[in-house]
Amino acid sequence: MTKRQFFLCLFAVLGMILGLSTAIACTGGALSAKDGGTVVGRTLEFGVPLDSNLVVWPAGSSFQGTTATGRDGLAYQSKYGFIGMSAADMFDQIVDGMNEKGLNVGLFYFPGYAEYAEPTPENLAKGLSPGQVSTWILANFATVEEVKQNIDRIVALPVVIDILKAVPDVHFKVQDASGKAIVIEPVDGQLKVYDNPVRVLTNAPGFEFHLTNLNTYLDISPGYPQSRTIGDLKLVPFGMGAGAVGLPGDFTPPSRFVRMAFFTQHEPEQPDTTAATATLFHLLNNFDVPVGSAQPPAGTAEVTSDYTTWTAVSDLKKLQFHWKTFGHQTVRVVDLHQALKTAGHKMIHMSAGPQAQTDVSHSVPTQIK
Repeated sequence: MTKRQFFLCLFAVLGMILGLSTAIACTGGALSAKDGGTVVGRTLEFGVPLDSNLVVWPAGSSFQGTTATGRDGLAYQSKYGFIGMSAADMFDQIVDGMNEKGLNVGLFYFPGYAEYAEPTPENLAKGLSPGQVSTWILANFATVEEVKQNIDRIVALPVVIDILKAVPDVHFKVQDASGKAIVIEPVDGQLKVYDNPVRVLTNAPGFEFHLTNLNTYLDISPGYPQSRTIGDLKLVPFGMGAGAVGLPGDFTPPSRFVRMAFFTQHEPEQPDTTAATATLFHLLNNFDVPVGSAQPPAGTAEVTSDYTTWTAVSDLKKLQFHWKTFGHQTVRVVDLHQALKTAGHKMIHMSAGPQAQTDVSHSVPTQIK
């Protein structure tokens, strides 16, 4: 084990022992269906309303990377149209989205571990702010293999954003319509790519730690454990859920990673992506962070408890983007083809829905007939 790997493990253990909160507790996973399709989804947690917009960018849109000195980074035009959730009114920073080739990208918080490149006169022309990396991927590529081959064309630079008053520490989960997934992390100033066989991502520490940590939970099964006898005492399972005893239930990133991996690996295969989408929402409900249960650490941009502001699921076969927000629990869906037709040749956006802690999701009036 290298010195860096040792400290990554040490910090992760200390974080779990001390119960340290992270500023964004996002959890992502995926399911495949018998019809050959894949759906991918995630939650978004934040200690202040992110006020995400649903943004539609058509093919041919022009983008300019932001650096610490202004709009002087990478300039490019999008090859593909895409839809996604923005970071507030920063419409060129997509937190989670899907393009017309069925490629999904999710941005996840990576506090204390992101190591961006130092700005230099030589790398500014390739520069993007952290939140623009996901947008660049959606705009230009159809598969994870294409992303792997081209990731060295950009440089992620440290850029302060207004909503945090700080540089956001982030990493990325990328998944295509075939079901393949990768994770991209800024390490030592480079964007390092990892294959993601479990198709799960949460937050810190690094992705390699999370895969290694799964070895701790090899004996957890959804099936009932066997009864045992100690002398004259017969020990039997209490009841439903006995098979998952030992599955970690707290909100730390390592625990959420293990839970999502367990849920997705043991979920029965879905007949089609419609069923898989509904099922993935059920799984993601297990990662809702209730208001008041995860207080932010002192000295951060957050002033209130973390909570689940929105949840999104992308159907990479039907090209449908589904979402719900804290204040609107009814799942809504937008067809990407229709959205791009409506957009025409310009970007369009709309509020994703109420996302503040004070927003109340209303029940739908129904009459018995």
